[in-house]
Amino acid sequence: MEIYLDHAATGVMRPESVAAYCSAAACGNPSSLHSKGIEAKRLLESSRRSVASAFGCLPEEIIFTSGGSEGNNTAIFGLARLRTKRAKRIILSEGEHPSVENPVKELVSQGFEAKYIPTSGGRLDLDSLREALSVPTALVCVMLANNETGALYDIAGVRRAIDSSGSGAFFHCDAVQGFLKTPDSAKLKRYCDTASVSAHKVGGPKGVGALFVKSGVKIPPLIYGGGQERGLRSGTEDLPGAAAFAAACEAHTARENEYIASLREYTVKLLSDPQDGIVIRTPERFVPSILSISVPGVRSEVMLNALSAEGICVSAGSACSAARKGSSRVLEAYGMPKEESDSALRLSFGVTNTEEECAAAAQAIVSAARRLRR
Repeated sequence: MEIYLDHAATGVMRPESVAAYCSAAACGNPSSLHSKGIEAKRLLESSRRSVASAFGCLPEEIIFTSGGSEGNNTAIFGLARLRTKRAKRIILSEGEHPSVENPVKELVSQGFEAKYIPTSGGRLDLDSLREALSVPTALVCVMLANNETGALYDIAGVRRAIDSSGSGAFFHCDAVQGFLKTPDSAKLKRYCDTASVSAHKVGGPKGVGALFVKSGVKIPPLIYGGGQERGLRSGTEDLPGAAAFAAACEAHTARENEYIASLREYTVKLLSDPQDGIVIRTPERFVPSILSISVPGVRSEVMLNALSAEGICVSAGSACSAARKGSSRVLEAYGMPKEESDSALRLSFGVTNTEEECAAAAQAIVSAARRLRR
């Protein structure tokens, strides 16, 4: 039996999304002026309204993208260009995803300055943020939920710090791991200037996402061409992907989050026997779909191989960083000792999981830990 507990890497596509994708695949190009094109355009805009409804924003504030990485790059480069003449500082948390950190590094090579804010214990240091904002600042980047630890960051506090500083800095949020999975995702429109999300984290297909751009924020495009997506993201729209993303948003319910939270709580209980020596990380605030643990004495790769041999799919951290050598910088920023960082595992839950699967996975982790520590 295969047990899939790696939904933070990619979720299982919902049946509603599969049906919407297949139906939209027969449609025309939304830019065409004939009947098939008009039909496609209507479906595209209907899909945009559904995703906007999930954000609680206006449809015209949603730009369809290929996913979270493109959304982050578009927002970061675009917002930085808007402020390049008045400020060169970019502030970001120590826990950001590579698709945020690496664009910032590129901007640093072009003359910008990067200032990192500590996230020890999964808590954003707002005092350090306020101090960093005392210097003219172009952009602040803080994610909604951390993809490795599940820590939920205080985006309302970020907004207050920016506003009280008078810096005029923009606020971009990588909301990929938190969107629809926590009530805090409803705050994105209120507190952020831009926010990126990805369909495959919420039951949609891979290769499509959305970028929220607050009304009045006019960022320059990253991709030039035929002027689709109001000129911000040229290229023929992925209509099947957009329709499937919309279907996933429409199908989601708050009850699903409650169910996933119960699975996490149940798994934590099963792994909490002190005799097993498993370290469980519970940040002050966290997204319920992610559980970060460590099995001191057993390196992550060894445990992953042992679990995979039993058909259990978990990860050591971000799937986007899995090929990189060495300890995770995110886990180091959290403040983990090296032994815990080197033995870290991430379990991430979805609505398709069951208590029976969680029990089997927990038992396999405990058994492997006892065997491999010898």
